[in-house]
Amino acid sequence: MLQKKSGGRLLRLSRTLYLVGIQSMRILKRLKRRTVRFLRPAARFFGRVWQATGARWLRRVGKELSSVREGFSIAGRRLRRAKEEGVLSVVGETFRVAGRGILRHRRIWCTALNIAAPVAAVCLLVGTVRYWTGIEFGLDLTYNGESIGVIENEKVFEQATEMVSQRMVHDASSENENVSITPTFALTTAQASDYTLADTVCNRIIEQSNGIIEEATGLYINGELVGAVKSSADLNHILQGILDEAKGGDEDATAVFAQTVESVTGLFPTSTLITAGEMEAELTETSQKAVTYVVQEGDTAVDIAAKNNMSLEELETLNSGVADGLIHVGDVLTLQTAVSRLEVQIIKTETYTESLPYKTVTQTDDSQYTDYSKVLVEGSEGEQQCVDRVTYLNGVEVARENVSTTVITPAVDRVVVTGTQERPKNSGIGTGTFIWPCPSLHYITTYFEYRWGEFHSGLDISGSSAYGKPIVASDNGTVTAAGYSGSYGYRVIIDHANGTRTLYAHCSELLVSVGQKVEQGETIALVGSTGNSTGAHCHFEIYVNGTRVDPLPYVS
Repeated sequence: MLQKKSGGRLLRLSRTLYLVGIQSMRILKRLKRRTVRFLRPAARFFGRVWQATGARWLRRVGKELSSVREGFSIAGRRLRRAKEEGVLSVVGETFRVAGRGILRHRRIWCTALNIAAPVAAVCLLVGTVRYWTGIEFGLDLTYNGESIGVIENEKVFEQATEMVSQRMVHDASSENENVSITPTFALTTAQASDYTLADTVCNRIIEQSNGIIEEATGLYINGELVGAVKSSADLNHILQGILDEAKGGDEDATAVFAQTVESVTGLFPTSTLITAGEMEAELTETSQKAVTYVVQEGDTAVDIAAKNNMSLEELETLNSGVADGLIHVGDVLTLQTAVSRLEVQIIKTETYTESLPYKTVTQTDDSQYTDYSKVLVEGSEGEQQCVDRVTYLNGVEVARENVSTTVITPAVDRVVVTGTQERPKNSGIGTGTFIWPCPSLHYITTYFEYRWGEFHSGLDISGSSAYGKPIVASDNGTVTAAGYSGSYGYRVIIDHANGTRTLYAHCSELLVSVGQKVEQGETIALVGSTGNSTGAHCHFEIYVNGTRVDPLPYVS
C-alpha cells in the first residue's frame, strides 16, 4: 500500500515538471520570435547605412591599398632596370614613379592629408602651449633706484611691506616722518630658484630706508608708547629698579606693575628714540592723583593722614567731617597721593596681634523674675595672631585679605544669670531700675549737695510751666505715705520692696493713697509748691536700705 502511494506521488510530480518545462520552452520561443520581429527593421536600417557608407569606404580603401601594393611592385622593377643604366636614370625614374603614383592614388593621399593636417595642427598647438607655459616669468623689483631682486608676483611685495609694518612696531601715522615705499616693477624671465623671498625683500627695503627707522626696544604702557631706547638691557634694568624700590627692602613682597607694561623690540622711527636716563625720568616723574582708602578697624583720621603723607587739614578738605572723628569701619575715603606714570602694586604679608572679644553666655533661673540679672563670671578678652595679605597701590592700601588666624590666649566668656518668671502686675516689687520722675521737666534747680548752710538731700526738678505737670512712680512699689508733711508739703513715699524707697514732695495734688500698689511710670501726683518751697518743683529723694543717696546716678 505504501509503495503504491509513493509511486503515485512521483508520477504526479514528474507530470507537473514536464508541463512546466514544456510551457517554459513555448514562452521562450514566442519571446524570441517577437524580439526578432521587433529588431529586424532596425537591423535592416543600420545594415543599409553601413553598406552605403562604411562598407563602400572600406572596399574603396581596400582597392586603393591593392593598387598601391601593385604600384610598389612595378616601381621596384623599373628602378632595378634604371639602376643598370646609371645613377641619373635612377633619380629620373624615381621622380617619374613618384609623380605617377601620386596622380594615380590622389584620392587616398587627399584622405590622409585631411586626417593628418588637423592632427598635426593639434600637436603643434599643444607643443607651443607647453613650450610657453614652461617658461617662468618674474618681476624685477626696484626701490629707491636700487634693485631689490626678482620676485614671483606682487603678492610677495605686499607680504614684504606687511612685514615692514609689523617690524615697524611704532605707529608712525601720527608722526611727521613716515616711511613711504614706492617700488618699480619690470617683467623678466626667471627660474623659480632665483626668486627673492619676502623676508629678504623686507630686509633690503629697511636697509635702504636712509636712517628714518632704527632697531630699538620700545616701552608701552596700556598700549601707549612712552619711548624707545637702543638697549633692551637698559630698559629692563630701569623697570626692575622701579619694582625693587617699591618693595622697600621686603624681599618677601611681590611687586608688579598696575598697568599693562610691554617692551617690544623692533624698528622705530628715529624721532621716538630717547636715552636710558630720559626713560627713567619719564617713568619716575610723579603727579598728584586721587585714590580711595577703606577705613579699617582701629583707624583714626590722624593715622590715615600720616600713613599717606598728608596733613589732617588736607584729609579733611577731601573728606568733610573726618577731622571731627566721623569715620567708621568700611567708610571709603578719598586720598590724594603722589604717583608716578608707572604705577606699582605691592602685595605683602603682614602679621599682627589683636584682642579677641569675649562672648556673653546667658543662663536662666526659673526661681527669679524676668527683671533679675546677676553676673556669675566676668568676661575677659583674649588675644589672637592674624596674618593678612595686603595690597598697596602706589603705597596706599587698597585691599586686605586674611590668610590665617591663630588664637594665642582664648577669651573667657561672661556668664550672666537671668530670671524667667513673669512678675505679677501691681505686685509692688521694684525692678531695681529707676526712671525720671517728671517726664515733661528736665531742669535741676538744686542737686544733692549743701545749700544755705544745710545739706539738700534730693533733687529739685523744675522747668517752664512746671505747676500741675505729672509726677510718675520711678519704679514699681507700694505707697506707704500720701499726705501733707511739714516742710515737704504734700508728698508721696513709695516702698519698692527691694531695700529702696522714693519720695516725691511739694505736690499740688496727690493721685494715690496709702497701701496702693503702683507701676513704674504710673502718675501719682502733680507738681506744686506746697510746704517749704519758693516755686513749683518736685523734690525727689531715693533711700537705699534706709539711707538717702544721690538720685542722679540712678535716674540719669
